[in-house]
Amino acid sequence: MVNLDTRSHEPIYVQIEKEIIKLIRLGIYENNAPLPSVRSMAYQLGINPNTVARAYKNLEAQGILYTIVGKGVFVSENNDTELRSIASKQLKKALIEAKNAGIEKQDMIDLINSLWEEINDD
Repeated sequence: MVNLDTRSHEPIYVQIEKEIIKLIRLGIYENNAPLPSVRSMAYQLGINPNTVARAYKNLEAQGILYTIVGKGVFVSENNDTELRSIASKQLKKALIEAKNAGIEKQDMIDLINSLWEEINDD
């Protein structure tokens, strides 16, 4: 279920984090649902288990996942707040970059509306 782009300049662990967040948002992983073990996911993706462990650890630090020793990694019940916070930070960063590039507020609003329609059509 996790898709990786080996040609991307984005680190694999970041891609895993984003994919897991996407799967939670889509409802594929529900609250308290177990995720594949580190070894299992690493094997499925053909990558080093340390890479998966790093992604899980980062998502746990953000409150999106939690670990029960000896049981596994699970989706946190409070993940909606954390996911909104992450999205807000990412959007703020993009808006700062757009402002610094000289893009006007209304142009940015129009672009956001256009992109929103585009992703809703997918």
